[in-house]
Amino acid sequence: MMNQPAVQPSNPAPKRRPVSVLIICALLVLEGAAVLAYGAGYAMQLGDPGALGLGARLFMLVLILGAGAWQLLVAHFFFRARAWTRAAVLVWQVFQIILAFQFVMPGNALMAWLWLVPAAVVTVLLFDPRTTGFLGDRPSAGSAEGRSGDAA
Repeated sequence: MMNQPAVQPSNPAPKRRPVSVLIICALLVLEGAAVLAYGAGYAMQLGDPGALGLGARLFMLVLILGAGAWQLLVAHFFFRARAWTRAAVLVWQVFQIILAFQFVMPGNALMAWLWLVPAAVVTVLLFDPRTTGFLGDRPSAGSAEGRSGDAA
């Protein structure tokens, strides 16, 4: 009876999400919701006269709604600690930063700051060691100790 191996649970405890991950997820959901809200406003103006034809406007609407849905999907999988989402999040933030600088030129500074600040916060937090450890890019302190103990 004394020589029986210890029973290990089949479902290990879920990873504890760092605050940086929660902040990133919240900002990604807000960004995705903002894009979808813009898409809804864009859809309401499809009948207005403009430089683009109806086909081009419908194509733009599909792109806008697809981008918003993609952003929400990436936020979901980022929350679930999928490492591939870091690249998708970073590309989105770089686009936001580039577009934010375009809004500064005509003098719409408020819109530029509304795009720039969340993108900068997400970009910085994306490379936080707790975030990269949560995504599995870097071993956490507990797993490093476990590996060194297994080797002995």
